[in-house]
Amino acid sequence: MFAYSIHSFTPQDTDDAMTLWRATPGIGLSDADAPDKIAAYLERNPELSFVARSEERLIGAVLCGSDGRRGYLQHLAVAPDFRHLGIGTALTEHCLAGLHALGITRCHLFVISGNAGGQAFWEQIGWRPRTDLMILSKDIG
Repeated sequence: MFAYSIHSFTPQDTDDAMTLWRATPGIGLSDADAPDKIAAYLERNPELSFVARSEERLIGAVLCGSDGRRGYLQHLAVAPDFRHLGIGTALTEHCLAGLHALGITRCHLFVISGNAGGQAFWEQIGWRPRTDLMILSKDIG
């Protein structure tokens, strides 16, 4: 059996998290994921995002934030050789506990179309697809 620990995501974790996210199919990165943008996100949403480490290796990461009404999970990833051990669920539970402590009663997440593994994971741990909503986006910069 291996040991791992979960810690708050800090700007110092960004490079390791980016390496994990880039290697994970189904994680969509953009200009919004630049290190300075991640640092600003973490500052606006303190103690809501987490990383998992085994010894010194980052083996999982998730971003979590809130608009004050709803929570949002983004970029949950676990290294392939550490999947199916409860790490993704544990990271999610840390995020939800942080949101709950802020009085947030609902959390949303986005799964890229075609990411069957991601959708299966979320549904397995109790998340359900919404068929009554459509996401619309617009680039403003």
